[in-house]
Amino acid sequence: MALEPNQIIQIVFQTRVVRSRVIRSVRDEVYIDALREPDMDLTPLPGQKIPLRWAEDDTLYQQVALVADVLDPIPILVVKLTGQPRVVEFRQSFRVKVALPLEYGLLRPDSELLMTTTFDISATGLRFPSAVKLWVGIDLRMRVRVEQRPIELIGRVVRVAPKAREVRGRQSWETAVQFTVITAPDRKWLEAYVRRQHQRMRMTR
Repeated sequence: MALEPNQIIQIVFQTRVVRSRVIRSVRDEVYIDALREPDMDLTPLPGQKIPLRWAEDDTLYQQVALVADVLDPIPILVVKLTGQPRVVEFRQSFRVKVALPLEYGLLRPDSELLMTTTFDISATGLRFPSAVKLWVGIDLRMRVRVEQRPIELIGRVVRVAPKAREVRGRQSWETAVQFTVITAPDRKWLEAYVRRQHQRMRMTR
């Protein structure tokens, strides 16, 4: 389970949790963005161990990192992950495997919308095969059709498979997004749909 560039993470201190992001990962080292003012007093020292947290799908993970270096003057934290990540929290949103019609594209009005189908979906995010390799942190405008109801939303890419899959001579990258903009009625509709599908799948097992 590797941390990707631009992935949002949390640094856990004794008194507070600070939001940050991954700049890059090189072998076993992870470079973490600067702690902004007035968080400078929280900058850990080399040799100190700090817990890192990040969300993946509907699960919150935590893993201890050893601070290897602090690069001035920004600063940038260089850490080495130790041990294995553990689950801190399972989110309440169910996720179901279902192929729903999906259109996606960049936020620009003139951006072409590409068509595909979902791998799975929850009330907070979805996974789909992207015909182009996107990057973590980018926002996409999306339209997913749920039981004949088109739901328009904005999703932020939180994970991209490092390697493409080739199907019938075409490449695609498994991509996960979290919803950042969705209307309350659409989220309620989607959540009800996911719960129905989840219940149906449990009954057929």
